[in-house]
Amino acid sequence: MAPNRFKLSLKSGGFASIVVAASLAVTLTEPSLAIGSAQKKTKSAVASSQQQITENDKIVHVLNRLGFGARPDDIEKVKRIGIWPYIEKQLHPEEIDDSAVEQKLANFRELNASNEDIASQYKAFITADQGAAKLRQQMRKEAAAKMAQTPEQGTSAGTIQSGGQQAATQQAMRDMVANDPAMMRQVQDNRDEVARSATPVALLHEEFDAAKLIRATESQRQLQEVLVDFWSNHFNIDIRKAPCGVLKVIDDRDVIRPHIWGKFRDLLGASAKSPAMLVYLDNFQSVADQLPMPVTNRLRRRAQFAQTPVRPAAQKRKIGLNENYAREIMELHTLGVDGGYTQQDVREVARCLTGWSIGSPDGVRTRINRFNEAGVFQFYPRVHDDGEKVVLGHTIPAGGGIQDGETVLDILASSPATMKHISYQLCQRLVCDEPPASLIDKCVKTWKETDGNLREVVRTIISSPEFFSPVSMRKKIKSPYEYAVSCVRALDGTLDPQALVPQRQLPREANSMVRPPQGGGYLDINTTSLLGQIGTMGEPIFQYQAPTGFPEDSRKWVSSGALISRLNFSLALTQGRISDVKLDDPAEDAGGMMDVNKMIDRVSGRILHGQISPSTRATLVREAQSDASSKVTPATIAALLLGSPEFQRR
Repeated sequence: MAPNRFKLSLKSGGFASIVVAASLAVTLTEPSLAIGSAQKKTKSAVASSQQQITENDKIVHVLNRLGFGARPDDIEKVKRIGIWPYIEKQLHPEEIDDSAVEQKLANFRELNASNEDIASQYKAFITADQGAAKLRQQMRKEAAAKMAQTPEQGTSAGTIQSGGQQAATQQAMRDMVANDPAMMRQVQDNRDEVARSATPVALLHEEFDAAKLIRATESQRQLQEVLVDFWSNHFNIDIRKAPCGVLKVIDDRDVIRPHIWGKFRDLLGASAKSPAMLVYLDNFQSVADQLPMPVTNRLRRRAQFAQTPVRPAAQKRKIGLNENYAREIMELHTLGVDGGYTQQDVREVARCLTGWSIGSPDGVRTRINRFNEAGVFQFYPRVHDDGEKVVLGHTIPAGGGIQDGETVLDILASSPATMKHISYQLCQRLVCDEPPASLIDKCVKTWKETDGNLREVVRTIISSPEFFSPVSMRKKIKSPYEYAVSCVRALDGTLDPQALVPQRQLPREANSMVRPPQGGGYLDINTTSLLGQIGTMGEPIFQYQAPTGFPEDSRKWVSSGALISRLNFSLALTQGRISDVKLDDPAEDAGGMMDVNKMIDRVSGRILHGQISPSTRATLVREAQSDASSKVTPATIAALLLGSPEFQRR
């Protein structure tokens, strides 16, 4: 089938235009790249392919899979110490000097605040925000009352004619403020208080996002950042569901980062008690169906439940059992969709986890409403279902209290289905989209021998023949996040920690943490920043509504529209239009004026490390020769190489 073609204008890139094949999306997912097809090859064919893999190819593969791509000098660094010593260091990141990044992050004041300070600052903001809302409501009532007494005032101002009753009320409120100095001071004081309290909340959000990008782009502990991203996506939390925007910061540093090298059971347990997870999947509000009448009545009077990012307003729900988290912990976090559980198991797990909720640090039950407070894990025995349960054939005796939930976590973490499901997903991230059963079996074997030691499972994957197999090398397509970070790394770029949100925008940024965008809208879609560009390309960080998280099957990232977005990003990046990225100018390494072929060799050596295909080279040369009136620059060559099939695969 002949592919369609489209034309992309490069007005300031050096070529007047370039014809880019829309078949690139097909090339990235052609059947011959799938592991399923590759497994049909004969052993001799595979052996022949393996002989063609050079040491340089292996190093690039390691840097792509155990990190976010190579910087220009990374290949030589790995050659000096050797591939396996490099891998061993990555498996023990605590032994790697990462002081440069740590110093950069040390300047993030709000991100380095204690959990208690973060919760306090967030509460101060929502209190001020709530006060502002009450003041507006009071002023609106007073304005409406005055208009009712003297309706001609609204008409004489001409507001009713143009804007209706709402516009007239707004004008009346402005008139009240203008004519009442005391009210003017009250309004201004309220605005100042909201702005002051908004600053730490908005900066926390900005610094958290910036820290993720800085670590991925500049950290020497690359495998650690890959696994942090994997596990954060596995235990997905959408920050648009308040107060998850604040609680996710705590989840990242208390749940994900400390546990990715330990045992899976510990990571699972930390996630189950994460306030962010408890709110995101609604377990904070799950209580036994049959409660004593006084407890039920009190809950019905006091409980107000969190709004979702897609609902126009908060909705009260019936007090009782909530199965959301129970279902997802089995389907996504542990057993997998084919893990052998039933709907009755979901209900029984939900019963075991009743009373697992959040409260303030002093033990008082936290109210969750549109003005959400950030809390800590708290178990409430009085709302727990203390009856006997049967989970996956295991009987859990009555009267267990909080231990019921711990027992469930033990059962799930030790299940063979969990071992297989998690091993499959890790192999899918690190090896290929359809990992072979032989590799999954090796991971399960290691899991059983080490009681779920995640470091050893990852070591098993990396040290397997399947990892360096030709059917896995350069076969996965980078996600938008992986692509953007690898582009910056390929150009030896760094992130500017000072390029955060302007001071004047802080109240609006903080307000989005309390009132997330309606209808599934995203935060931080700002095309002048690296974070915003990643969102524009389809992967807004920490903003995936479904509990599944972003897809690990890389083929799902491929489309003609995605290709255009990536080419636009590469052009913006090489032209210096990403405000928070500082680049080493490609022209500095171009060696002065040279012909197109030499320029391609020089720039592709830095970006593709000798892996440019004849077709990509031919396209670049042909288009340069067809538009001789334009000056071909290293920046243009770099942009096009970043959009090439070779670079978009890892």
